[in-house]
Amino acid sequence: MKVLGEEKVSVLAGDPSILGTSIMGRYMNYAVAVPGVSEVTLHVFDNREKQPLYSIVMNEEDRYGDIYSVKVADTNRNRTYLYEAKGERFLDPYAKLVVGRGDFGKKLTKAERRGLRAFARFHDFSWQEDRRPQVSYADMVLYKLHVRGFSMTAGVTHKGTYLGVAEKADYMKELGINAVLLMPCTEFNEVEEPGIEEGVPAFTASSFYKSSTYRNIDDTIEEQATPSDQGRRYRVNYWGYSDHYFFFAPKASYAADPSRADAEFKQMVRRLHAKGIEVLMEMNVPAGTNRSLFVDALRFWVKEYHIDGFRINTEQTDPLLLAGDPYLSGTKLIGNNWDIASVYRKDSVPTMVTLAEFHDGFRTDVRRFLKSDEGMAGAFAGRIIRHPDRSAVINYITDHNGFTLNDLYMYDVKHNEANGENGRDGNEYNFSWNCGAEGPDRRKKVRDLRLRMKKNAILTMFLSQGVPMLLAGDEFGNTQDGNNNAYCQDNPMGWLSWKEARKNTELTEFVKAAAALRAAHPVLHNPLMLKGTDYLSCGCPDYSVHGKSAWRRDDSPYNRSVGILLGGAFALKNRTEKDASFYLMFNMYWEEQTFEIPLLPGNQCWKPVIATDADWKPEIKDNRITVPPRTIAVLQSEENHVTVKSKRKKEKAAEE
Repeated sequence: MKVLGEEKVSVLAGDPSILGTSIMGRYMNYAVAVPGVSEVTLHVFDNREKQPLYSIVMNEEDRYGDIYSVKVADTNRNRTYLYEAKGERFLDPYAKLVVGRGDFGKKLTKAERRGLRAFARFHDFSWQEDRRPQVSYADMVLYKLHVRGFSMTAGVTHKGTYLGVAEKADYMKELGINAVLLMPCTEFNEVEEPGIEEGVPAFTASSFYKSSTYRNIDDTIEEQATPSDQGRRYRVNYWGYSDHYFFFAPKASYAADPSRADAEFKQMVRRLHAKGIEVLMEMNVPAGTNRSLFVDALRFWVKEYHIDGFRINTEQTDPLLLAGDPYLSGTKLIGNNWDIASVYRKDSVPTMVTLAEFHDGFRTDVRRFLKSDEGMAGAFAGRIIRHPDRSAVINYITDHNGFTLNDLYMYDVKHNEANGENGRDGNEYNFSWNCGAEGPDRRKKVRDLRLRMKKNAILTMFLSQGVPMLLAGDEFGNTQDGNNNAYCQDNPMGWLSWKEARKNTELTEFVKAAAALRAAHPVLHNPLMLKGTDYLSCGCPDYSVHGKSAWRRDDSPYNRSVGILLGGAFALKNRTEKDASFYLMFNMYWEEQTFEIPLLPGNQCWKPVIATDADWKPEIKDNRITVPPRTIAVLQSEENHVTVKSKRKKEKAAEE
């Protein structure tokens, strides 16, 4: 070990067991894995200064396996650092905060790329009395958002930042949200420029340093500049799905003060937790990522940032390793698929469900049924009542990679011209419907139908037994002008258009009503898996599927109406009181349909509680009710006060 530079510092042999930087008494421990080299140099700087204060050359004596480590008697919070090997400088893959990437979408010069550093320690932060909300999957209402795009046009002080998200906490709480899912917000390369990978050494193929494999956009795409790209020969990776991440560092350009991104991220989490809202992160895993590094990263975010859960692409990780990690045992893990039989012993049910499925099954089947495709009634009913006993399922109709809810019922086909890929990008199979006119239309008939279809989609999610996930902005009709792949649109097209919130209050209020109804009745989000049997011997199964005729399921190809009965006796309110029963009626015919309603035991009767047609005037006659075209209507059981009053009069007369 050799110390270079004018600054005199005391050094000791390092601890290789903890990668990255960590404070050990009055020493800062540096540890980095660099395979295939015999010497690594640590350069330490005073903040953004160009020349290092001192450099420490580590050789074979400072190596354990492929890890080089050293302890330095310097814990100054302004210290930044980077490493050098074989004449090439690079950033620590365990960097806690990357310095020099504070402007989102900015193309860095060669000098600026060479000036990238990492902070050696966190900024001071007080969590005060922060407590994780610990929302169960059964009670969760998930809200997916892009940190930057969520608040760029909102009336907040810190637009496009973690603090901007925190400023909207009251709004989310009022909407009925109790968990947010953040799109990628660890440090990533948002500038897709051929042949450039910032901070990654070219000399190593180690999966600790993920090298990107960019396509050459100059050769494959006729480039078309978007408003945020004017005059630039590169495309902005707005969404953040990249081939390389610094998994331990929050995205600096999502902070009002990029040099304090760590503290601002924690402020956001603390604020949301105070409102009873969990914070989950989407962690995209590039192919070949070192699995031990990724496990370390998840543990790090749980410990240091109080994160409540993650959505991961399980095909690029080891699901069993994550699901069995004892440190993550209380952390929610959402993935494409889980081999539940391998995670849990046979017939073993976890005391706390932490695993959840996330895939397009619900989205596809529900979209097709709502737009009246043939042969979808059976699949649709199965999605509504599906709720595994040892895992959860996330139900969504829109996600970031597709149409917004507003555009789903405004466009038949994608309109991705602004992406500059000649319409070749984006999904061709959207199962969308323009309701009679492509794009915006002023006709009241078209606008009313579109509003009802959006309500149908929202109410379907909130009536389903799985976890409803609302894409931010869908509650007020956010639009991307028909673009179903706005991955490069760091501009008003990709940002939430909050002006729509002021115009579409009816839709927002409907979302609040649907969320409140779900929250008030556990039978609509039963923590137990539904079995379709009367295992309580109460005269009614926990659920049953009907056609227009009561107790007669109709899965015929031409059927477009479904009735679902949820037995209130199988869910308890306040742990003691039986919930009400519900009858859900889905009519996706273009004409009104009459439903026969199942009879209720005792003195109970049905009352209408919510419908997607605002003009519906319900009337129950002879246990039948007519539902308007393309409408969802919900009935709730209650005591028949007229019958009870008549019975009491007869009893009183008999006594006299």
